[in-house]
Amino acid sequence: MMKPASIIGCISLLCVAATAPLQADETWSIERCIRYAVEHNIQVKQGLNTVENARIESTQSKLNYLPNLNAGVGYNVSFGRSLDPTTYNYVMGESVHNASGSVSLSTTLFAGMQKMHQLRRTEFSLLASVQDVERIKDEIAVAVAGAYLQVLYNREQLLVSESQITTLESQIERTAKLVEAGSLPIGDRLELESQLAMERYNLVNYRNQQMNALLTLTQLLELRDVPDFAVEVPDSATLAGALDGHELSSVGEIYDAALGMPRIEVVKWQQKVAEQDVSLARARYYPTLSFGASYGSSWSNARMKPQLGPDGLPYYTKYPFFEQLDDNASSALQFSLSVPIFGGLSVRNDVHKAKIALRNAALNVQQAENQLYKDIQQAWTDASGAWERYRSAQSSVVSNEESFRNTEQKFNAGGATAVDYNVAKNNLLAAQSLMLQARYEYIFKMKILDFYRGVEITL
Repeated sequence: MMKPASIIGCISLLCVAATAPLQADETWSIERCIRYAVEHNIQVKQGLNTVENARIESTQSKLNYLPNLNAGVGYNVSFGRSLDPTTYNYVMGESVHNASGSVSLSTTLFAGMQKMHQLRRTEFSLLASVQDVERIKDEIAVAVAGAYLQVLYNREQLLVSESQITTLESQIERTAKLVEAGSLPIGDRLELESQLAMERYNLVNYRNQQMNALLTLTQLLELRDVPDFAVEVPDSATLAGALDGHELSSVGEIYDAALGMPRIEVVKWQQKVAEQDVSLARARYYPTLSFGASYGSSWSNARMKPQLGPDGLPYYTKYPFFEQLDDNASSALQFSLSVPIFGGLSVRNDVHKAKIALRNAALNVQQAENQLYKDIQQAWTDASGAWERYRSAQSSVVSNEESFRNTEQKFNAGGATAVDYNVAKNNLLAAQSLMLQARYEYIFKMKILDFYRGVEITL
């Protein structure tokens, strides 16, 4: 018969033994779960697409410094009374064929430094997009870690319940023999059987809780059909290591280290984007100076080249194509200045709206920093409270183990009733459950605090 005093000591061994059939299959460590969830999360993929768009916009803002270069060609056939575009003379009775080509260049020399501010804006927007993806990854890592530890907690709770059922079954078998021998009343056996039925009911609940915990974890991993999904159960040394060295840094120290987290960086870069939006709006107050240049030529079959004959009389011959292009060539340079005088105060209003957006961006930074401090405060308080509850639960388990051991000895000797036995056993189970809950809550909160300090979540 398994002694209840050995239940806590064998839990870790049961955890390892329970995973033995799963070794042939693939188990998931917490690191692998986090990595897989990040790689397959839809929000992360969408964020990466946003980063790619921001990168394209940043590249385009650099290319906007280059001038615009365009070229064009045309060919036209006219019938009847037609105008020769090369001589501006009308031609009658024959078709006129003409061709033209041109190259033009244009650029903005000054527009209130809009291109510079636009370039900075797209670069800051790109950095904000990158940090936003990292923020999503952080949130996924924390959510997966919480779900993973919940699976481990439910698993141990399940194993404790199974071990208690084994103990009760052994105790019922022994009590039945004593009842048959007349050493104990039949009520003691019935009391134990009632307790066994209740424990089996609890076991069903624990199994459902474990299934739900596994479902939550697999959904975070974006897994659909995973009937054999199993997590990697840490050994007792690993769990003991996670509980050793209870030294909490101050909230201020953790907060200072966490100010570089993506959740803060993203709103800071968004604030810089808003600053450039103000500069872009102000740039519209300034005049715009543009420059353009063009070169073009044309050809027409109706244009004739005058010649002088030997007798000194003029006559006309066909105008060679390339000679026409050379003679008809033209070029131009153009400077234009556009000065904004009045536009319904749209520029002023746009500047005011950009300033309001900038103030909101600054408030977003302040709000994010305040929320981070509150989250760290809460995690620090939860970790400290979980540690105290864990230490208290440890003492409670030890005292309840001793109490149960004494009650069991009395029950076996006929000095205690089955009711006394069940009360002592239930008290021990409650203490064990509280200890498990406090242990995993403490481990999770410590992992969160370590994460705020820049330490990767591992187990």
